[in-house]
Amino acid sequence: MALPASGVISLADLQTEFGTSSPVSLSQFYLDGSIVTPNNTGVPNSGSSISLGDFYGVANASNVTYEIIGGGGGGGYGLENGTGSGRAGTGGTTTLAAIAFSTITSTGGIGGLNAPTSAHTGLAGEASYYGPGGSAVGQQGQSQPAPEGSYGAGAGGAGGDNPGTYGTAGGGGHGGAASTRVAGTLTYVPVGTVITVTVGAGGAGGVGGNRAGVAGHRGYARLQVGNTVQEFKSSGTFTFTVPAS
Repeated sequence: MALPASGVISLADLQTEFGTSSPVSLSQFYLDGSIVTPNNTGVPNSGSSISLGDFYGVANASNVTYEIIGGGGGGGYGLENGTGSGRAGTGGTTTLAAIAFSTITSTGGIGGLNAPTSAHTGLAGEASYYGPGGSAVGQQGQSQPAPEGSYGAGAGGAGGDNPGTYGTAGGGGHGGAASTRVAGTLTYVPVGTVITVTVGAGGAGGVGGNRAGVAGHRGYARLQVGNTVQEFKSSGTFTFTVPAS
């Protein structure tokens, strides 16, 4: 957390903020040294006069690398006689949010169409960055989920026939779309920042017809600061406290 913007600041406060060991001296905290991080542009460089008053509002900071993906779209339902309408559910949005930066978002994939034509075969879900979508099925196939670990992939659509009937007037469902992976680096986020991670659920499968669709694969998030890595397969928070130096 940042040092106070006013009042008394001590060497012990600097030591706590930057994680240095005892003893400490003010000369250790010039901006061009190895302790004070470059975001603190008001701190003098080596050779200039330096005082505790130069450290009001100073904050130890670190870069955070991230990758996120929203939930995959659900598989459309299959219908033995006639065609369906609408589509399965869209996957949920995955986000990273904190006071220190603007919210980062990966929207979920759209759900597959419900029995849109008289082609009875259920179509495959779209693959994501992490793996394949739910597989295509025959006329009588059940809607297939994306394999575990295929974060953000779409579910497969359901076939359009009931067992033993093999009608010709119905339609299979379409597979859901995948979410797009978003990755990057947040620079100089103050150490101690709490990042709230919301992981999007897979979109619901289409309900109706003779064979319902299944849900798309859930989303995913991964955060790293230095050697500290945390993966999120469900929503949670990430607090980093390691010094940036």
